[in-house]
Amino acid sequence: MNIRVLIVFVAMGLLSCQKVISVNTGDSTPQLVIEGNITDVQGPQTVKLSKSVPYGSNNVFPTVSGATITLNDNTNATYRFTETQPGTYTLNNFKGRALTLYVLTVKSEGKTYYGGSTMPFPVNLDSLTLVSQTFGNKNTISVVINYQDPPTIANQYRFIMYVNGVQVKRVFVENDQLSDGRAVSTTLYQQDIEIKKGDKVDVDMECIDANMYNYWNSLSNQGGNTPQNSATPSNPPSNINGEVLGYFSAHTLQRKTIIIP
Repeated sequence: MNIRVLIVFVAMGLLSCQKVISVNTGDSTPQLVIEGNITDVQGPQTVKLSKSVPYGSNNVFPTVSGATITLNDNTNATYRFTETQPGTYTLNNFKGRALTLYVLTVKSEGKTYYGGSTMPFPVNLDSLTLVSQTFGNKNTISVVINYQDPPTIANQYRFIMYVNGVQVKRVFVENDQLSDGRAVSTTLYQQDIEIKKGDKVDVDMECIDANMYNYWNSLSNQGGNTPQNSATPSNPPSNINGEVLGYFSAHTLQRKTIIIP
Protein backbone atom coordinates (compact mmCIF):
# COMPACT_ATOMS: atom_id res chain seq x y z
CA MET A 1 0.00 0.00 0.00
CA ASN A 2 1.32 3.48 -0.91
CA ILE A 3 2.52 5.30 2.21
CA ARG A 4 0.48 8.45 1.55
CA VAL A 5 -2.65 6.38 0.97
CA LEU A 6 -1.92 4.47 4.18
CA ILE A 7 -1.57 7.71 6.19
CA VAL A 8 -4.90 9.00 4.85
CA PHE A 9 -6.56 5.64 5.50
CA VAL A 10 -5.43 5.56 9.11
CA ALA A 11 -6.21 9.25 9.70
CA MET A 12 -9.79 8.68 8.54
CA GLY A 13 -9.98 5.70 10.87
CA LEU A 14 -8.87 7.82 13.81
CA LEU A 15 -11.76 10.19 13.20
CA SER A 16 -14.30 7.38 13.36
CA CYS A 17 -15.48 5.47 16.39
CA GLN A 18 -12.92 3.17 17.93
CA LYS A 19 -13.66 -0.53 18.08
CA VAL A 20 -14.29 -2.38 21.32
CA ILE A 21 -13.40 -6.06 21.19
CA SER A 22 -15.65 -8.37 23.15
CA VAL A 23 -13.96 -11.51 24.36
CA ASN A 24 -15.80 -14.64 25.48
CA THR A 25 -14.19 -15.46 28.82
CA GLY A 26 -14.64 -19.15 28.09
CA ASP A 27 -12.89 -18.91 24.71
CA SER A 28 -9.36 -20.31 24.83
CA THR A 29 -8.44 -18.99 21.37
CA PRO A 30 -5.46 -16.65 21.88
CA GLN A 31 -5.42 -13.17 20.35
CA LEU A 32 -2.46 -11.08 19.32
CA VAL A 33 -1.58 -8.34 21.81
CA ILE A 34 0.31 -5.28 20.54
CA GLU A 35 1.97 -2.79 22.90
CA GLY A 36 3.56 -0.05 20.80
CA ASN A 37 5.16 3.15 22.12
CA ILE A 38 6.89 6.05 20.38
CA THR A 39 8.18 8.93 22.55
CA ASP A 40 9.91 12.28 22.08
CA VAL A 41 12.97 11.06 24.00
CA GLN A 42 15.88 10.23 21.72
CA GLY A 43 16.68 6.54 21.99
CA PRO A 44 15.22 3.09 21.44
CA GLN A 45 11.46 2.81 20.82
CA THR A 46 9.75 -0.53 21.35
CA VAL A 47 6.84 -2.65 20.24
CA LYS A 48 5.99 -5.81 22.17
CA LEU A 49 3.96 -8.68 20.73
CA SER A 50 2.40 -11.47 22.77
CA LYS A 51 -0.67 -13.70 22.84
CA SER A 52 -3.57 -13.47 25.25
CA VAL A 53 -4.53 -16.36 27.50
CA PRO A 54 -8.01 -17.36 28.72
CA TYR A 55 -9.49 -15.11 31.38
CA GLY A 56 -8.53 -16.34 34.83
CA SER A 57 -5.44 -18.22 33.64
CA ASN A 58 -1.97 -17.72 35.05
CA ASN A 59 -0.33 -14.50 33.87
CA VAL A 60 2.08 -16.22 31.49
CA PHE A 61 1.73 -14.62 28.05
CA PRO A 62 3.52 -16.26 25.09
CA THR A 63 5.69 -13.88 23.08
CA VAL A 64 5.28 -13.59 19.31
CA SER A 65 8.39 -13.69 17.14
CA GLY A 66 9.00 -13.36 13.42
CA ALA A 67 6.79 -10.32 12.81
CA THR A 68 7.57 -7.48 10.41
CA ILE A 69 6.98 -4.07 12.00
CA THR A 70 7.34 -0.67 10.31
CA LEU A 71 6.61 2.93 11.26
CA ASN A 72 5.49 5.62 8.80
CA ASP A 73 4.98 9.32 9.35
CA ASN A 74 3.30 12.12 7.44
CA THR A 75 6.59 13.13 5.79
CA ASN A 76 6.55 9.84 3.84
CA ALA A 77 9.42 8.38 5.89
CA THR A 78 9.53 4.68 6.75
CA TYR A 79 11.36 3.11 9.70
CA ARG A 80 11.80 -0.60 10.42
CA PHE A 81 11.88 -2.33 13.79
CA THR A 82 14.27 -5.18 14.58
CA GLU A 83 13.42 -8.06 16.91
CA THR A 84 16.00 -7.68 19.70
CA GLN A 85 14.60 -10.40 21.96
CA PRO A 86 11.65 -12.78 21.62
CA GLY A 87 8.50 -10.66 21.16
CA THR A 88 10.30 -7.32 21.59
CA TYR A 89 10.94 -5.19 18.50
CA THR A 90 13.16 -2.10 18.68
CA LEU A 91 13.68 1.04 16.61
CA ASN A 92 17.03 2.48 17.72
CA ASN A 93 18.06 6.12 18.06
CA PHE A 94 14.65 7.57 17.16
CA LYS A 95 12.86 10.66 18.50
CA GLY A 96 9.21 11.44 17.81
CA ARG A 97 8.02 14.90 16.80
CA ALA A 98 5.05 16.89 18.06
CA LEU A 99 1.95 17.11 15.83
CA THR A 100 3.19 14.22 13.69
CA LEU A 101 0.85 11.36 12.79
CA TYR A 102 2.62 8.02 13.10
CA VAL A 103 1.25 4.82 11.59
CA LEU A 104 2.43 1.47 12.93
CA THR A 105 2.14 -1.56 10.64
CA VAL A 106 2.45 -5.04 12.14
CA LYS A 107 2.56 -8.12 9.90
CA SER A 108 2.31 -11.31 11.91
CA GLU A 109 1.17 -14.86 11.15
CA GLY A 110 -0.24 -13.92 7.75
CA LYS A 111 -2.24 -10.91 8.96
CA THR A 112 -1.59 -7.16 8.81
CA TYR A 113 -2.60 -4.64 11.48
CA TYR A 114 -2.52 -0.84 11.33
CA GLY A 115 -2.57 1.65 14.21
CA GLY A 116 -2.25 5.44 14.17
CA SER A 117 -1.38 7.99 16.85
CA THR A 118 -0.56 11.71 16.75
CA MET A 119 2.08 12.98 19.17
CA PRO A 120 0.85 16.07 21.09
CA PHE A 121 2.90 19.09 22.12
CA PRO A 122 4.77 18.48 25.39
CA VAL A 123 3.45 20.01 28.60
CA ASN A 124 6.01 20.52 31.35
CA LEU A 125 5.77 18.51 34.56
CA ASP A 126 6.76 21.23 37.02
CA SER A 127 7.24 19.32 40.27
CA LEU A 128 6.26 16.52 42.63
CA THR A 129 5.09 17.30 46.15
CA LEU A 130 3.69 15.23 48.99
CA VAL A 131 0.50 15.14 51.00
CA SER A 132 0.03 13.21 54.24
CA GLN A 133 -3.37 12.05 55.46
CA THR A 134 -4.41 10.13 58.54
CA PHE A 135 -7.09 7.44 58.44
CA GLY A 136 -7.72 6.06 61.91
CA ASN A 137 -4.31 5.22 63.32
CA LYS A 138 -2.62 4.99 59.92
CA ASN A 139 -0.74 7.78 58.18
CA THR A 140 -0.75 7.63 54.38
CA ILE A 141 1.69 9.48 52.11
CA SER A 142 0.59 10.34 48.57
CA VAL A 143 2.41 12.04 45.70
CA VAL A 144 1.03 15.20 44.06
CA ILE A 145 1.83 16.16 40.45
CA ASN A 146 1.98 19.85 39.56
CA TYR A 147 1.84 21.32 36.05
CA GLN A 148 0.41 24.22 34.04
CA ASP A 149 -2.17 23.20 31.46
CA PRO A 150 -1.98 25.22 28.21
CA PRO A 151 -5.11 27.26 27.38
CA THR A 152 -7.42 26.71 24.38
CA ILE A 153 -5.89 23.31 23.54
CA ALA A 154 -7.41 19.97 24.44
CA ASN A 155 -4.84 18.03 26.45
CA GLN A 156 -4.80 14.50 27.81
CA TYR A 157 -2.31 13.02 30.23
CA ARG A 158 -1.19 9.67 31.61
CA PHE A 159 0.97 9.31 34.72
CA ILE A 160 2.97 6.22 35.69
CA MET A 161 4.28 5.89 39.24
CA TYR A 162 7.17 3.75 40.44
CA VAL A 163 8.07 3.17 44.10
CA ASN A 164 11.67 1.98 44.48
CA GLY A 165 11.55 0.88 40.85
CA VAL A 166 8.29 -1.09 41.12
CA GLN A 167 5.39 0.18 39.01
CA VAL A 168 2.18 1.00 40.81
CA LYS A 169 -0.66 -0.99 39.25
CA ARG A 170 -3.22 1.79 39.14
CA VAL A 171 -3.70 3.70 35.88
CA PHE A 172 -3.63 7.49 36.29
CA VAL A 173 -5.16 9.52 33.45
CA GLU A 174 -6.81 12.91 33.19
CA ASN A 175 -7.83 15.53 30.66
CA ASP A 176 -8.31 19.29 30.85
CA GLN A 177 -12.07 19.50 30.35
CA LEU A 178 -12.39 21.18 33.76
CA SER A 179 -8.87 22.62 34.03
CA ASP A 180 -8.07 24.16 30.65
CA GLY A 181 -5.38 26.82 31.01
CA ARG A 182 -5.08 26.37 34.79
CA ALA A 183 -2.36 25.39 37.21
CA VAL A 184 -3.12 21.77 38.10
CA SER A 185 -2.23 19.82 41.25
CA THR A 186 -3.45 16.23 41.21
CA THR A 187 -2.92 13.69 43.98
CA LEU A 188 -2.05 10.20 42.76
CA TYR A 189 -4.06 8.14 45.20
CA GLN A 190 -3.19 4.43 45.22
CA GLN A 191 -3.20 1.49 47.58
CA ASP A 192 -0.91 -0.87 45.68
CA ILE A 193 2.36 0.08 47.39
CA GLU A 194 2.71 1.78 50.77
CA ILE A 195 4.99 4.81 50.51
CA LYS A 196 7.38 5.15 53.45
CA LYS A 197 10.22 7.36 54.63
CA GLY A 198 13.31 6.95 52.48
CA ASP A 199 11.42 5.58 49.47
CA LYS A 200 12.28 6.80 45.99
CA VAL A 201 9.23 7.67 43.90
CA ASP A 202 9.46 8.28 40.15
CA VAL A 203 6.56 9.65 38.11
CA ASP A 204 6.45 9.60 34.33
CA MET A 205 4.19 12.13 32.61
CA GLU A 206 2.91 11.28 29.14
CA CYS A 207 1.04 13.75 26.95
CA ILE A 208 -1.24 11.45 24.97
CA ASP A 209 -3.77 11.87 22.17
CA ALA A 210 -7.53 11.57 22.67
CA ASN A 211 -7.72 7.96 21.49
CA MET A 212 -5.10 6.87 23.99
CA TYR A 213 -6.90 8.75 26.77
CA ASN A 214 -10.04 6.76 25.97
CA TYR A 215 -8.02 3.55 26.01
CA TRP A 216 -6.26 4.12 29.35
CA ASN A 217 -9.34 5.61 30.99
CA SER A 218 -11.35 2.53 30.02
CA LEU A 219 -8.60 0.22 31.27
CA SER A 220 -8.42 2.18 34.51
CA ASN A 221 -12.12 1.63 35.10
CA GLN A 222 -11.51 -2.12 34.77
CA GLY A 223 -8.73 -2.08 37.35
CA GLY A 224 -5.89 -3.16 35.04
CA ASN A 225 -2.77 -1.47 33.75
CA THR A 226 -1.72 -3.59 30.75
CA PRO A 227 -3.57 -4.88 27.65
CA GLN A 228 -3.37 -8.39 29.10
CA ASN A 229 -5.48 -7.25 32.07
CA SER A 230 -8.25 -6.35 29.63
CA ALA A 231 -9.08 -9.81 28.28
CA THR A 232 -12.58 -9.50 29.71
CA PRO A 233 -16.03 -9.16 28.07
CA SER A 234 -15.45 -5.42 27.54
CA ASN A 235 -11.97 -4.49 26.34
CA PRO A 236 -10.71 -0.91 25.96
CA PRO A 237 -11.28 0.81 22.62
CA SER A 238 -8.14 -0.04 20.65
CA ASN A 239 -6.69 2.26 17.99
CA ILE A 240 -5.39 -0.74 16.03
CA ASN A 241 -7.58 -2.36 13.37
CA GLY A 242 -8.54 -6.03 13.36
CA GLU A 243 -9.20 -8.62 16.03
CA VAL A 244 -6.29 -7.62 18.20
CA LEU A 245 -5.76 -6.37 21.74
CA GLY A 246 -3.52 -3.51 22.79
CA TYR A 247 -2.60 -0.07 21.53
CA PHE A 248 -0.14 2.13 19.68
CA SER A 249 0.79 5.39 21.42
CA ALA A 250 2.90 8.30 20.19
CA HIS A 251 3.41 10.47 23.26
CA THR A 252 5.78 12.85 25.00
CA LEU A 253 7.63 11.62 28.07
CA GLN A 254 9.05 13.33 31.17
CA ARG A 255 10.13 11.99 34.56
CA LYS A 256 10.39 13.58 37.99
CA THR A 257 11.77 11.94 41.13
CA ILE A 258 11.18 12.60 44.82
CA ILE A 259 12.73 10.99 47.90
CA ILE A 260 10.33 10.67 50.84
CA PRO A 261 11.82 12.63 53.78
